[in-house]
Amino acid sequence: RLTSVARACETISGRKPLCLLLDLTTDGSCEEIVKRTIEQHRKIDVLINCAGKASLTSLFDTTTEIFDELIALNLRVPYKLTQLCLQHLKKTKGNVVNVFGAPMRVRPGFLPFAMIHDALERFTKAGALELVTEGVRMNAVRPGITRTNFLANLNVDADCMDHVYSKISAVVPNNVIIEPDEIAKTIIFVASDTCPNLNGANLIVDGAASSY
Repeated sequence: RLTSVARACETISGRKPLCLLLDLTTDGSCEEIVKRTIEQHRKIDVLINCAGKASLTSLFDTTTEIFDELIALNLRVPYKLTQLCLQHLKKTKGNVVNVFGAPMRVRPGFLPFAMIHDALERFTKAGALELVTEGVRMNAVRPGITRTNFLANLNVDADCMDHVYSKISAVVPNNVIIEPDEIAKTIIFVASDTCPNLNGANLIVDGAASSY
């Protein structure tokens, strides 16, 4: 999917995007991304923290292995990337967009995931307050159930995907599964200069699902 998006970007813009296949949780990976980006593009206008995953785990597990993996990718990586990009964002008066799930009812097996969402919400608000003096904004875009590879990461079989989505859509107020294009447009809007005082906000795009 990354390769196909890169090809589309190149077709539209005429510029070859930088594509890196890295494990963001390994030492030096975040530094490599920032270094290569500056080498190719000379500046950073926007940082979009959108890497993340969910795994089922529980307090009844005998280790914290899955918990540690989730914290490392979903929480430590956006914090680290923001730190590394800050010197460049200050120069461009750019901004940070954190992408993570809309508020949800906590269910068994998703305790660490829910904890991380709360932490990222506070990160967005507190980060915006810290960065505002440098002319750098930080906001969050929080999608509801969106047609991505999220379910595949939870080991949902590809043949069952449509059935699962139909079941999920039945409990969403507007009975709609969000398409990635809508989330992309929201991120573009938040990252643009259209609303220069949009800062520290958590924009929820979930068809009112979290209003239940």
